[in-house]
Amino acid sequence: MRALTWPGMPAREPLAEAGRRLSCEVDVVEIASNEDLANEMSGGRFDIVFPSDYMVERLRGERAIVPLEPGALPLDLLEDWAIDCAHDPGCRWSVPFAYGTTGVLAGPECPSTGWDALFAIDGPVLMLDEVREVFGAALIASGRDPNDLSPAALRLARRCLLGRMPLIAAFDSDDFVGPVATGQVVAAHAWSGPASGAVRANRNLRYFVPEEGAILWVTSAAIPADAPDPELSTSLLRELMDPRLAAGTTERNGYATPNREARRLLPPALDRDPSLFPDEETLKRCVTLTAQGEAEARLSEEWKTLTGAVT
Repeated sequence: MRALTWPGMPAREPLAEAGRRLSCEVDVVEIASNEDLANEMSGGRFDIVFPSDYMVERLRGERAIVPLEPGALPLDLLEDWAIDCAHDPGCRWSVPFAYGTTGVLAGPECPSTGWDALFAIDGPVLMLDEVREVFGAALIASGRDPNDLSPAALRLARRCLLGRMPLIAAFDSDDFVGPVATGQVVAAHAWSGPASGAVRANRNLRYFVPEEGAILWVTSAAIPADAPDPELSTSLLRELMDPRLAAGTTERNGYATPNREARRLLPPALDRDPSLFPDEETLKRCVTLTAQGEAEARLSEEWKTLTGAVT
């Protein structure tokens, strides 16, 4: 079997155990962005893929994933909100496996609690290599909704980003922790899962959801339309939803699980970590990305221009 996953989500050990239970090996191909995932799907066949929120919507619209068989998966293990996510109410096409926020991982020289940590303070910073996340942050910092891809909104975001280009050291989703920990950058655009682990390991670091708001992401599992054996893919999903395996990904790699029973198995240090499991007040400041159709093509052109300036 072949799985198209994010680095460490799901963790290799739970994937291997799920495969062992089904008497098969699971080969893993990792991606660093949703756009990478879409590109990999167009060039190869996979049994299971892990797109995030807006990409689930896009793949569903393109008929690139298939509906899940009703009653085939233990959805009762999930938190109520996870079953009714806006991108797939009722989990008809996908199953949430991880969630978190996209905020700022800051070193000791960064005093900020807002997006100015990346867009205003003096010193090099790092941004994620993810088009919707980067423009989403710039849109929020400019007072706009991260799902507003209108020409007027993108002009504001472009101005915000271009003004910072001399201080953006890199666009990197693979390692945004190391450069902050070693002092190469003062702050990094960061996903909460790896960032929370970095903070637990290094007291000089801190992770925060900017006071202006941030993006809440939900990564789900889905079955590609060209999966060789959809029934076997469904069985793999079912095994990965085992609370012990779902908790394993959180324990090893720090991705928050929406699996209610899995969370109950976590040690207190993880279960009570506010970076990993944000409180309701923090979540109220967050917005989930949604598919924006043709506007995303316009954004893609903006992205090529922007990233070309630092490569």
